Amino acid sequence: MRSKRQVEVLLMQDIGELGKAGELVKVAPGYARNCLLPRQHAAFPTREALRLLDTKRKREAERMKQREGELAALAEAIPATNVTLEMKSSSEGKLYGAVTAQMIAEAMRRAGLDVHAQQVRLEEPIKEIGQFDVPVHVFGDVTVNARLWVVNQP
Repeated sequence: MRSKRQVEVLLMQDIGELGKAGELVKVAPGYARNCLLPRQHAAFPTREALRLLDTKRKREAERMKQREGELAALAEAIPATNVTLEMKSSSEGKLYGAVTAQMIAEAMRRAGLDVHAQQVRLEEPIKEIGQFDVPVHVFGDVTVNARLWVVNQP
Protein backbone atom coordinates (compact mmCIF):
# COMPACT_ATOMS: atom_id res chain seq x y z
CA MET A 1 0.00 0.00 0.00
CA ARG A 2 1.31 3.45 -0.91
CA SER A 3 1.88 6.09 1.71
CA LYS A 4 -0.31 9.20 1.76
CA ARG A 5 2.71 11.47 2.32
CA GLN A 6 2.62 14.76 0.43
CA VAL A 7 4.82 17.80 0.10
CA GLU A 8 3.75 21.40 -0.29
CA VAL A 9 5.06 23.29 -3.32
CA LEU A 10 4.56 26.77 -4.73
CA LEU A 11 3.37 26.72 -8.33
CA MET A 12 5.51 28.98 -10.53
CA GLN A 13 3.07 28.77 -13.45
CA ASP A 14 -0.47 27.59 -14.19
CA ILE A 15 -0.69 23.80 -14.36
CA GLY A 16 -3.91 22.33 -15.71
CA GLU A 17 -6.14 21.07 -12.93
CA LEU A 18 -3.43 21.33 -10.27
CA GLY A 19 -3.67 25.08 -9.79
CA LYS A 20 -2.61 28.56 -10.81
CA ALA A 21 0.76 30.28 -10.44
CA GLY A 22 1.35 31.45 -6.89
CA GLU A 23 -0.83 28.83 -5.21
CA LEU A 24 0.48 26.45 -2.59
CA VAL A 25 -0.53 22.89 -3.43
CA LYS A 26 0.16 19.49 -1.92
CA VAL A 27 1.48 16.82 -4.26
CA ALA A 28 3.14 13.45 -4.01
CA PRO A 29 6.88 13.73 -3.28
CA GLY A 30 7.77 11.79 -6.44
CA TYR A 31 5.68 14.08 -8.64
CA ALA A 32 7.36 17.13 -7.13
CA ARG A 33 10.86 15.62 -7.33
CA ASN A 34 10.61 14.09 -10.82
CA CYS A 35 8.30 16.44 -12.68
CA LEU A 36 7.46 19.81 -11.12
CA LEU A 37 10.80 20.84 -9.61
CA PRO A 38 13.17 19.88 -12.48
CA ARG A 39 10.97 21.63 -15.06
CA GLN A 40 10.73 24.68 -12.77
CA HIS A 41 6.94 24.48 -12.80
CA ALA A 42 7.04 24.61 -9.00
CA ALA A 43 9.42 25.35 -6.16
CA PHE A 44 9.52 24.84 -2.44
CA PRO A 45 7.83 27.83 -0.77
CA THR A 46 10.85 29.95 0.20
CA ARG A 47 11.40 33.71 0.17
CA GLU A 48 13.55 33.34 -2.93
CA ALA A 49 10.82 31.41 -4.76
CA LEU A 50 8.24 34.07 -3.82
CA ARG A 51 10.59 36.81 -5.05
CA LEU A 52 11.12 34.97 -8.37
CA LEU A 53 7.37 34.51 -8.79
CA ASP A 54 6.76 38.21 -8.13
CA THR A 55 9.43 39.19 -10.68
CA LYS A 56 7.92 36.82 -13.23
CA ARG A 57 4.44 38.28 -12.69
CA LYS A 58 5.74 41.85 -13.14
CA ARG A 59 7.52 40.93 -16.39
CA GLU A 60 4.37 39.22 -17.67
CA ALA A 61 2.23 42.27 -16.78
CA GLU A 62 4.66 44.57 -18.64
CA ARG A 63 4.63 42.26 -21.67
CA MET A 64 0.82 42.17 -21.68
CA LYS A 65 0.63 45.97 -21.40
CA GLN A 66 3.01 46.35 -24.35
CA ARG A 67 1.04 43.81 -26.41
CA GLU A 68 -2.25 45.60 -25.65
CA GLY A 69 -0.68 48.84 -26.88
CA GLU A 70 0.37 47.16 -30.12
CA LEU A 71 -3.11 45.70 -30.58
CA ALA A 72 -4.76 49.07 -29.89
CA ALA A 73 -2.56 50.62 -32.60
CA LEU A 74 -3.58 47.80 -34.96
CA ALA A 75 -7.26 48.40 -34.14
CA GLU A 76 -6.82 52.05 -35.17
CA ALA A 77 -4.84 51.23 -38.33
CA ILE A 78 -7.21 48.63 -39.78
CA PRO A 79 -10.17 50.97 -40.53
CA ALA A 80 -7.78 53.62 -41.87
CA THR A 81 -6.25 51.25 -44.45
CA ASN A 82 -7.89 50.36 -47.74
CA VAL A 83 -7.10 46.82 -48.88
CA THR A 84 -7.49 45.87 -52.54
CA LEU A 85 -7.73 42.38 -54.03
CA GLU A 86 -7.58 41.81 -57.76
CA MET A 87 -9.66 38.85 -58.93
CA LYS A 88 -10.78 37.56 -62.31
CA SER A 89 -14.45 38.16 -62.87
CA SER A 90 -17.19 37.90 -65.47
CA SER A 91 -18.64 40.89 -67.29
CA GLU A 92 -21.51 40.90 -64.75
CA GLY A 93 -19.03 41.32 -61.84
CA LYS A 94 -19.23 37.75 -60.55
CA LEU A 95 -15.90 36.31 -59.47
CA TYR A 96 -14.37 33.15 -60.91
CA GLY A 97 -13.75 31.80 -57.42
CA ALA A 98 -14.25 33.48 -54.07
CA VAL A 99 -12.42 35.78 -51.68
CA THR A 100 -11.60 33.91 -48.47
CA ALA A 101 -10.44 35.02 -45.04
CA GLN A 102 -6.93 33.74 -45.86
CA MET A 103 -6.76 35.93 -48.98
CA ILE A 104 -7.92 38.98 -47.03
CA ALA A 105 -5.38 38.37 -44.26
CA GLU A 106 -2.56 38.05 -46.83
CA ALA A 107 -3.63 41.29 -48.52
CA MET A 108 -3.72 43.05 -45.15
CA ARG A 109 -0.22 41.79 -44.33
CA ARG A 110 1.01 43.16 -47.68
CA ALA A 111 -0.53 46.49 -46.62
CA GLY A 112 1.52 46.38 -43.41
CA LEU A 113 -1.14 45.12 -40.99
CA ASP A 114 -0.36 42.11 -38.78
CA VAL A 115 -3.63 40.22 -39.30
CA HIS A 116 -4.12 36.44 -39.43
CA ALA A 117 -6.88 34.53 -41.21
CA GLN A 118 -8.40 33.45 -37.87
CA GLN A 119 -9.05 37.11 -37.05
CA VAL A 120 -11.03 37.79 -40.25
CA ARG A 121 -14.73 37.18 -39.57
CA LEU A 122 -16.30 36.53 -42.97
CA GLU A 123 -19.83 35.19 -42.72
CA GLU A 124 -19.48 33.76 -46.21
CA PRO A 125 -16.88 34.06 -48.99
CA ILE A 126 -17.13 37.14 -51.20
CA LYS A 127 -18.15 36.22 -54.76
CA GLU A 128 -18.51 39.56 -56.56
CA ILE A 129 -16.70 42.79 -57.38
CA GLY A 130 -17.26 45.70 -55.00
CA GLN A 131 -16.44 47.37 -51.71
CA PHE A 132 -16.98 45.41 -48.50
CA ASP A 133 -16.64 46.09 -44.78
CA VAL A 134 -15.03 42.99 -43.33
CA PRO A 135 -15.05 42.49 -39.53
CA VAL A 136 -11.61 41.79 -38.06
CA HIS A 137 -11.32 40.57 -34.46
CA VAL A 138 -8.29 42.30 -32.93
CA PHE A 139 -8.37 41.23 -29.26
CA GLY A 140 -10.79 40.65 -26.40
CA ASP A 141 -14.10 42.13 -27.47
CA VAL A 142 -12.50 44.58 -29.94
CA THR A 143 -13.63 44.00 -33.52
CA VAL A 144 -13.15 46.62 -36.23
CA ASN A 145 -14.23 46.79 -39.86
CA ALA A 146 -11.62 46.68 -42.61
CA ARG A 147 -12.48 48.30 -45.93
CA LEU A 148 -11.90 45.79 -48.72
CA TRP A 149 -12.05 46.57 -52.41
CA VAL A 150 -12.44 43.60 -54.74
CA VAL A 151 -11.60 44.72 -58.28
CA ASN A 152 -11.37 43.05 -61.67
CA GLN A 153 -7.95 41.72 -62.51
CA PRO A 154 -6.76 43.27 -65.80
